[in-house]
Amino acid sequence: MPTKDTLIPKKTKTTVYMTEEEETLLNELFIKRLRERRKTDKSALFCEGIRLLFEKEITTSDSQ
Repeated sequence: MPTKDTLIPKKTKTTVYMTEEEETLLNELFIKRLRERRKTDKSALFCEGIRLLFEKEITTSDSQ
C-alpha cells in the first residue's frame, strides 16, 4: 500500500522573472479558472505550461 510520501511528488521552489505583460496573462488565466470554479494556483499553471511546451517541443521533434 502506498504511503503518504509516495503519493506526493517532491516540489522545488524557484524564482521566475517575467514582464508585466506576461504577469497579466498569467493573472488572466488564473482568474478564468477561478471563475470556472476550477481549483488552481499560479504554480500549477506554470507546471501545466512547462508540460505543454515540453510536449510541443520534444514530442513533436521526436516524431519527425
